[in-house]
Amino acid sequence: MKKALLLIFLFVACITDVNAQKFYLGNYLTPTTNEFELIGISSRTGVFAYKYKKEIYDTFFGRKIADIIVGIKNERIVQTIYLLIPETTDVGVPKEVMNEIQKQFPFPFKEINDNYGMNIDNETISIARVTNAISFWKDRIMFMNSVKQSILQTN
Repeated sequence: MKKALLLIFLFVACITDVNAQKFYLGNYLTPTTNEFELIGISSRTGVFAYKYKKEIYDTFFGRKIADIIVGIKNERIVQTIYLLIPETTDVGVPKEVMNEIQKQFPFPFKEINDNYGMNIDNETISIARVTNAISFWKDRIMFMNSVKQSILQTN
């Protein structure tokens, strides 16, 4: 698992020109109550999900960040979710947002019904327009990066 997390960290570190509060898969994180709120624990994987509580001023791929969620297992970040505020003219995941995201990756995203995804080694990346419990029932563009579920379930 350590080797896989290192590879994932190195891959994600290539996204250095994104101006946002950054959390990288594989990094150690000990959440404090003044910065993070525990919002759930997965009974399936044992991942603790925390919502970042501090105000976020930065943008991510051209959109303001509403919320950041990090998943922690064994004191390491195993999931990040950036919830972006869509502009009033946005429909689905805007093409210009996907174009900016795609520039950061060596492989094309697969698109199914305006949901985009990619698996690289032991990492899953997905981008979608959502209004659900993950987005706190608000209309958001979700950028999720995670260690594959099969790895999380075995460790």
